Amino acid sequence: MSSVRNIKKILNSYKKLKLSEYNNMKFLFIFIITLLYCSLSFTSEIYQNYVQAYGEGPLGQYLTGLDTVRYTEEDAVEYAREEIMEFLSGMIYGYNFIYKVENKINNTKGYFDLIPIARLKNTDKNISLTQLQEKGDSLKIQALYRLSLDQKSYLKGFQSSLAKMSIGESSGSWVDKWDKRLDVYKDALKNAIFNEARKRYKSRPLFIKGKLLLIKSPLIMINSGQWKVRVKVHVIIKEVKYRDVY
Repeated sequence: MSSVRNIKKILNSYKKLKLSEYNNMKFLFIFIITLLYCSLSFTSEIYQNYVQAYGEGPLGQYLTGLDTVRYTEEDAVEYAREEIMEFLSGMIYGYNFIYKVENKINNTKGYFDLIPIARLKNTDKNISLTQLQEKGDSLKIQALYRLSLDQKSYLKGFQSSLAKMSIGESSGSWVDKWDKRLDVYKDALKNAIFNEARKRYKSRPLFIKGKLLLIKSPLIMINSGQWKVRVKVHVIIKEVKYRDVY
């Protein structure tokens, strides 16, 4: 009888142990699900209420053309801030544009006018800057901007069926002044507009007018001695013409 009781005790102990393991696993599962939910909620809150941009500035000695220029840390911060303000303004307000495409048949030159709809001020209290990375030859800064209710309402206008997502790329010589990066950036915006027009219209337009919004901070890198910039934008085309406009 004693051996039977011992077996029962062992079985009961085993059941309690398995039940304890089950409860622990259940608790761990609930904890992980809760953690993931909170993480996703936080990420969603970030995307809905903030925009994020990156700027970079030169640090140390650079070759620009035939000259050598030395940039201090203050110079690097100033250049990075300039890029950040340009990108944030493009992500929050966007640009109006007029794009006259070059027509080689009629020997007429093209032009591209990019007009900021509004610009953020350096004194804007909704901007927070943090140093992200300092390499030997550059300083990278991250910016986080908290959107107001009016700004969030304005951005919804680029979520309509009129706004189409487009991607543009461009490149330019690395052996130039640092602000050449912004010129290449604006050229990438122009190419994004033209890429969208080519997808939307069968005939090649010669005049395009509208507005665009930068979706996220542009990707800027050096490739084979060239600045390469890639942008993703929302494009709203308001007017298209297929004849030369002077």
